Amino acid sequence: METSNILGIGPQTVVHPHRTYGKRTVPMKVLCLGYGRTGTRCNIMLTICYTITLALRDQLLTLGFHHTYHTFDAVHRDAYDCKLWMDLLSAKYDHGQKPSREDFDKLLGHCQAVIDMPAAYFAEELIEYYPEAKVILTIRDYDEWERSHKSSLLKANRGFLPPFLAFTAILLRMPNRWTHPMFLKLQQVLYNSDFDRNGITSMKKHYEKVRSLVPPERLLEYHVSDGWEPLCEFLDKPVPAAEPPYINSSTTFIQRDRSRLHLMLKAQLKRVLDIAAYLALTTTIVSSVYSWVLVLFK
Repeated sequence: METSNILGIGPQTVVHPHRTYGKRTVPMKVLCLGYGRTGTRCNIMLTICYTITLALRDQLLTLGFHHTYHTFDAVHRDAYDCKLWMDLLSAKYDHGQKPSREDFDKLLGHCQAVIDMPAAYFAEELIEYYPEAKVILTIRDYDEWERSHKSSLLKANRGFLPPFLAFTAILLRMPNRWTHPMFLKLQQVLYNSDFDRNGITSMKKHYEKVRSLVPPERLLEYHVSDGWEPLCEFLDKPVPAAEPPYINSSTTFIQRDRSRLHLMLKAQLKRVLDIAAYLALTTTIVSSVYSWVLVLFK
């Protein structure tokens, strides 16, 4: 597979007030290449748990790995990232193009750690491009993971509202118009768009692949219930005094996603009203000018 510079964005291209795409500014130290719903993120505002597990993303932030990049960043903070990830997914899956290190540095140059999908899909490339980074695989019982995935990520995309808002986001050119397409692409590349049939098989193959690529001394297979000690020993960090954070439950995941959809709906309604107001103003101005011209040349 040939390596290509896929992301056609110039050095230090600013597309968001707090986000700059350019060269790497900090070393990549940790690659967390496990699948989502294995303890990769928590909602620190919620302490009611589904399986009383710890959240690796928040643990890494607590240990000083700034920034630790998660899907949350693309979905809730820097929506343009979804387009860039989708470009990389499409290039590799559809066209057989291998992303370059420069591509990942543009997206993750401000990060010392990365976790969850879509980054984990590029495990082979990330392991090759950042040979000094340590690798963590978050592990979970396969059947339990499948149930959690179905009751959270898949459930969140069911119904009329998610695809409708995704469609209208494209029509209205909303900033988050690439979010839904990115997740659809992920479903395609990971599960051939059939999670029920391919979910567990995909996860097993991915984990076997990562194990084959990383020497044992550079790899930690970590269950979030293991706590701070094995993680801190592996990363050469002191054990924090603070209690570890908790992972978000499937129920609170759905509640959070519904809130996101409601915010999307409000933003799109505001965009429609703004467009209507501009059209009304433009119509009024054109009509006034036309009337003035008729009077002037009568």
